[in-house]
Amino acid sequence: MALILSVSALTSVSFLADRMHRAFEFDARQLLASDLLIVADQPIPEVFLQEAQSQQLQTAQTVVFPSMASSGEQSKLSSVKAVSSTYPLRGSLQVEPPPNIASGPIRGSVWADPALLTNLHTHLGDSLRLGDHQFVISGVLMRELDRGAGFMNFAPRVMMSLDDLESTGLIGLGSRVTYRLLLAGSDEQIRLYQKWAANYIDVQKLRGVRIETLENAQPMMRKTLERAEQFLSLIALLTAMIAAVAISLSARRYMIGQADSCAALKCFGATSATILKKQMKTLLALGLFAALVGSGLGYLVQELLTRLLGSLMVGNLPGISVQPVLWSVLFTWFLLLGFAGAPIMGLAKVSPMRLIRKEFEITKLASMWVAILGLLSCAVLIWVAARDAKLALWVGLSFVGAILIFSIAARLVLWLLSKINTQHFALRFTITAMGRRSAFAVMQITALGIALMAILLILLLRQDLLSTWQGNIPANAPNRFMINIQGDQKTAIAQALQAGGVSKPDFFPMVRGRLIAVNGLDVSPADFSEENAKRLIDREFNLSYTEQLPLGNRIVSGQWIAGGSPQISMETGIAKTLKLKLGDQITFEVAGEKVVAPITSLRKLDWGSMRVNFFVIMPPSQLAGMPQSWITSYYQDPAKESMDFQLSQANPNLTIVDVSASLQQIQEVLNKLSAALGLLFAFTVIAAILVLIAAIAATQDERFRNAALLKAMGASRTVLSQIARTELLIIGFTAGLLAGVAAGAAAWALGRYVMDIEFNAFAEAILMGVTFGVVASLTAGYRFQNRIQGATAVECLREA
Repeated sequence: MALILSVSALTSVSFLADRMHRAFEFDARQLLASDLLIVADQPIPEVFLQEAQSQQLQTAQTVVFPSMASSGEQSKLSSVKAVSSTYPLRGSLQVEPPPNIASGPIRGSVWADPALLTNLHTHLGDSLRLGDHQFVISGVLMRELDRGAGFMNFAPRVMMSLDDLESTGLIGLGSRVTYRLLLAGSDEQIRLYQKWAANYIDVQKLRGVRIETLENAQPMMRKTLERAEQFLSLIALLTAMIAAVAISLSARRYMIGQADSCAALKCFGATSATILKKQMKTLLALGLFAALVGSGLGYLVQELLTRLLGSLMVGNLPGISVQPVLWSVLFTWFLLLGFAGAPIMGLAKVSPMRLIRKEFEITKLASMWVAILGLLSCAVLIWVAARDAKLALWVGLSFVGAILIFSIAARLVLWLLSKINTQHFALRFTITAMGRRSAFAVMQITALGIALMAILLILLLRQDLLSTWQGNIPANAPNRFMINIQGDQKTAIAQALQAGGVSKPDFFPMVRGRLIAVNGLDVSPADFSEENAKRLIDREFNLSYTEQLPLGNRIVSGQWIAGGSPQISMETGIAKTLKLKLGDQITFEVAGEKVVAPITSLRKLDWGSMRVNFFVIMPPSQLAGMPQSWITSYYQDPAKESMDFQLSQANPNLTIVDVSASLQQIQEVLNKLSAALGLLFAFTVIAAILVLIAAIAATQDERFRNAALLKAMGASRTVLSQIARTELLIIGFTAGLLAGVAAGAAAWALGRYVMDIEFNAFAEAILMGVTFGVVASLTAGYRFQNRIQGATAVECLREA
């Protein structure tokens, strides 16, 4: 069972990872909708298109940006994608009706995500307004090739013709727009064009322009999925490691049980080689059976994981391949040899004298090899699952650290129990018996405690952490952000908001600028190793200016802006990411002009206030004359949903972000992820229960001897039941208590140091931990408890 469970957990993740990887490899061109992409956060220079045409490449263009979509009196934030008539160059879109389309929408029509149609209560043939233009919904966009995974696109998609973009009036100063030039041709043509484009970007020192190829298609999604695969593999590996303890204990029990048979075979002339051959056949058959059954269960679990993750997965995954099955077979035998090989091979060394003296000299040697091979197996498996030396080292040390902490705590609990002076016979007998076999008790408590801690942490994060964070947000905190406001719109928007019951809004200027130099030295993404730093350098910053320290901002070093001399106040987190410090001379490029100023202060921001915050603030004298748009945040009564529609109708260029809707989407994503993780952690808990069963079975000889003695002295079934239940309750309660404290501490640390909120869930964590621990422990010992109670004293002696 432990072996099947291990294989099921790891092959379920392996099946899923294999399908995702093959989706990338098989559909790489479809994930790009082309053979090569030029991506920019500004209109792509015309020279790229001219060069493509001169090389006779197929071309298409897309423009993606957020905007309000409205129908009737409903409006929602959407992700608009304007596409040229030749899009896509590779693959096809899935639109209903008709079933498959080889090009984008025609002029005057749009295709929309099913989610948007549901939110706006619209249907095919209805009207949809984008900016200044009214469109007809002519199709439901079921699958979009080059969109990426769902977790990167919270806003539902609206696809329109690129020819209609100008008529909407949606692209303005300060708009967040992604421009793409799609290219297709022969491999040689693409290679030559890529070489030319890379050289042109380098020579012209173009910033914010990058090349995406078949090799690095959807780089962000690849990176995210790789991390998800690593994380899921490590969770499955945790199950395998805990189950390995059960395998080792079961192998030890099997070795002791088979010792007499092997000794008898030697008395009849069997050689060590014969016995070893027989045991290896047993291992082979067991491994093959566990691999087949485990692979079948792993496939079913993988299907459940795919359904639980839903839209977070890549569009259409290919079918399963044989590779995960081969991996499961190899993994099964690896586990068997690593954790059960030494005890079983030790049977070949058993002496015929075993039948007389009941000795087994190989036991200590086998135990040493189990420890050595087990540790080596753990190290190799962790390295294979992590595929990263640093991550493997961190996970290995964390795993060993958790075992040590839980083991020490369990021994401390057992020591404290031994100091209890009680007249209750069942409790006193249980404490004494557990003290004699303390190693097994510590093993049971540790395995169950680690498994429970993992699943408790998921439950706490899923149910409480986000709701606690939301609960810490003030009742009247802004729930709307309005961006892309033009200077001449501020007065009218302020009046409209006040007329709708909103207090007078504060407008903040927003200037787009790109960081190009630090202390006079040019900077580029290649100068940084962290992915987050690379993205920050490659994108444009939202700069702002003011003379007053914004509400909720706190100076942690330096002095706030004073006077009109060049100076910068920067947020501490981004300064740390970019390795910037006080006094550094920063150069931003704004609308073709260079703005140079030193960092004179570092600020800590209150993100929980839901107010408008900026990473970089300068004095008005530096930025007031630059091209700019404005942003504001405000609290809108939930009963006045129509205000979004009215504002976007009067000002089509506005983008209004409903924070509550975004939080709901985040909660939905967390629910999907936690459900998938919960499924895998359920395997971990089952593995821990198997360890309990295996540990109980490993000590059953002593238990039967104790039961025989007690029954011979007249102990009733009630007393035996009390003894068994007391031991199981101690194990379950201790494991649950340790798991609850550890999970509560981890959730508190995450809230305190990552989300910056006060999150105290110790009481709930301990209550859930103790409850789960007691239930799991009683479940594990139920069958054995009934077996001892129903046996006579003579039967107990025979079993012993």
